[in-house]
Amino acid sequence: MSSVGRDGEQGLGRLMAAVGAVRIPNEVRAVVQAEPHDPVPAQLWRARWAEVIELLLITEVNDSVVAMPITLEDHHADARTLVLAPGQSSLAVTLVVWTDLAHRVPMCVLDRQIGTVAVDVSRPGWEAAAIAGGAQCAGDPVSAADSRHQVRARLQDAMDAFVEAAWAPSGTGDLARLLAAASLSPQRLIDALGVTPQRALALRRGQAAVSDVEAAALAPLLGITEEAVLAANAPPPAGLVAHMSKPHRRAQVMRLARKRGVSEYRARLAATYGVNAQAARQTGQSHEPAWEERIDRYFQVTLED
Repeated sequence: MSSVGRDGEQGLGRLMAAVGAVRIPNEVRAVVQAEPHDPVPAQLWRARWAEVIELLLITEVNDSVVAMPITLEDHHADARTLVLAPGQSSLAVTLVVWTDLAHRVPMCVLDRQIGTVAVDVSRPGWEAAAIAGGAQCAGDPVSAADSRHQVRARLQDAMDAFVEAAWAPSGTGDLARLLAAASLSPQRLIDALGVTPQRALALRRGQAAVSDVEAAALAPLLGITEEAVLAANAPPPAGLVAHMSKPHRRAQVMRLARKRGVSEYRARLAATYGVNAQAARQTGQSHEPAWEERIDRYFQVTLED
């Protein structure tokens, strides 16, 4: 995952400049400036992963989303695209929907909602309904050198990158071995980390994961980096990973990354293991914690201190 930078904001800036060539509806301003929420069909989102930034139309939502890329330049449209009229989206500009490039992508690539379309894209045959409402199909490229081939290839590459996007660490589970090799007894862990005897023993036995704060304290004692300490944890629970992949959590992760001056990936990793460690201390491992509440509390403390 790329480090914190201005690429994402520049990508959104280009979109807003294009929309601004006509006008920027108040609805668009409000949506772009609002905190992200869970996506729903018919929404337009900016997707971002590493250096790849594209705009997507969401057509289906569950643990992941089905989405297709959109562009604003209707002269790039071909026979496999659908060109929505300005009145068919909140952006109030022509939108080219690359319907045949629809893919199921993970929730973690969604960055910010930028609008909606006035078409029920969740229904089969929605393209025909859109055409009846003013959308159009474009013609085929006229030659092998037509620039529309390059645009399509770029969008396909982007969708491939989104499909493969993943951030959750696999985790080696080597923490207990590392602590034993460094002769870090439960008592030394109590002294170094300020934890209870029960937690120190659980860490020493590899039955608990260290948080980002604990990893920072252990790194010099183990002679490795904080990232390596975190990587020695067992993989985080699937439920926690799913919640941490949601768009509104990404916005919080980005604020944490800016605050600490670290990459988005490192901030997300720190938050994930911080939440997991806190949940384990408070609830044990016997049942699934209330992840949303735990994550809310973590960011409330880390972003406001």
